[in-house]
Amino acid sequence: MGDVLIDLGEQHGRLPVDPAAPRDRPHRFRAALAAASALLVVALGGAVAQSPPAQPVIVPARLGDNMFVEQDRLYVVGADSGRPDAAVQHKIVSMYALPGGELLSRTTVAVTGAVFKVTSVGATVLVSYQVDTVGAEATVALAAGTDRALWRAPARLLGVSPPDGVVLLRENSPQFGDLHWYGVDLATGRTRWSFQQPTQGYTTPADVTDGFPRRLITATTAGHVEIRDTASGALVSQGDVAAAPGWSRRGITVWPTGDLVLIGGLGGITAYTLAGLRPRWHSAVELSGHWAQDCVDAICVFGFRGGVQVLDPGTGQVRWAARRWTAAAEAGPYLLVSGDEGLEGRYPMAVVEPRTGVVHGDFGAWRSAGPPRPDGTVVGLRQRIGDDVVFYALLDPVRLAVRVLGAATAVSGDCQSTTDVLVCRRIDATVAIWPLTKS
Repeated sequence: MGDVLIDLGEQHGRLPVDPAAPRDRPHRFRAALAAASALLVVALGGAVAQSPPAQPVIVPARLGDNMFVEQDRLYVVGADSGRPDAAVQHKIVSMYALPGGELLSRTTVAVTGAVFKVTSVGATVLVSYQVDTVGAEATVALAAGTDRALWRAPARLLGVSPPDGVVLLRENSPQFGDLHWYGVDLATGRTRWSFQQPTQGYTTPADVTDGFPRRLITATTAGHVEIRDTASGALVSQGDVAAAPGWSRRGITVWPTGDLVLIGGLGGITAYTLAGLRPRWHSAVELSGHWAQDCVDAICVFGFRGGVQVLDPGTGQVRWAARRWTAAAEAGPYLLVSGDEGLEGRYPMAVVEPRTGVVHGDFGAWRSAGPPRPDGTVVGLRQRIGDDVVFYALLDPVRLAVRVLGAATAVSGDCQSTTDVLVCRRIDATVAIWPLTKS
């Protein structure tokens, strides 16, 4: 299958017939691809494929290995030789470059539990893992390509700032219930600053830039709020706010969005500026049992049971609301929203104008994966339940067009996307990398 463009126009229309294999022959990959190509050509009135399907780069992996994907790195974590039930296990972290899939290093790390996060900065590999079954966690920094640990800390990795050379860590002490935050030196592991969250308090990261939160917001049940710089640990602002009713019973409700901090509960929302904690507006929209996020030039407040209210960030006024949407993602000037009801139990992924809530169109059974690309398109995936073929495409929210790039075959369904590649685990446990850009 080559590049095929499906223009959905301004209709809330559906895509052509599902380009998957017939139901009675779900594993005949060649037949499925041929049938899909024929269906798409017919739907387009004779559009011709422009290039052959891209071939994936295969990365070796075994059953039980873990995969971690970043924009320009792929990490495969597998067990080294030795007893799998030993107290200390040695894992091999194989690091590959993306989009090409070239092997960069193999690093050996000693851990006592499951690895749940891997990243790297230059020649340093960072690994977070479970210490025990109680809840303790640890992070170790290693020299890439060796088994040499540079430092180890009893805390979870939250982010790294290469320009500042600082690693943000959070330590949870299960036996005491204490929560500690640290900024440690990337090269040495030396503690630059530390902060113990108040017993009757809540702390959340904010102002995320390049994957690193630049601020920590702490609020207590008494209504005291503090904001810290994560590079230096310095207290940049603090103040007292009206504590919402029920904080001591239901928990503190604080959500950072853009340059604001939303604080509230059953009594509504008060928005404060992240810089200086100055009050900007109050809204009667409840924040208890809800969560907030940036939605292009608006603030989306979602209920944990569904439904969304979209607020103006300058005034707090409700622009529009919809009961059917349960999640949203930014895509250029639009929102990609989805819901849990409607046809076959789910609404199609729709393109919504954030100022008005008007549905610009929908992408049918396609779902988005990964961040928006520089050209405004979003990677889309489509897979029938029980099938092992994943069709991948570029979704254009502005034109409501779907450019089908190809099909990832023999995959287990564990697919992740960057702006350049689609990475999937295959049925044989290997990892396959499909390019999303033409050579």
